[in-house]
Amino acid sequence: MKIMNMSKTGFAIPTAIVLAMMLTACGDTDDGKAEKMGAQIDQAVEQAKSKVEEAKDSVSNAMERAGDKMEEAGDRVEDKTD
Repeated sequence: MKIMNMSKTGFAIPTAIVLAMMLTACGDTDDGKAEKMGAQIDQAVEQAKSKVEEAKDSVSNAMERAGDKMEEAGDRVEDKTD
């Protein structure tokens, strides 16, 4: 389930950035919009990095737990075949 959430997040952030850029481009005058947009993009990138790091940690933990379970199963099989 985490993979599905990551792909939704991975799609939503770039989409939000593009929409924000399009809205900024509609303005007639430059009253600091470029700076605001830059700050919003920076914030979105930082949030994306954070989400990717969380997903990486989650997958790593899941893989470690799966490895532990496989080792336990192997030990049980070995015990029964001795």
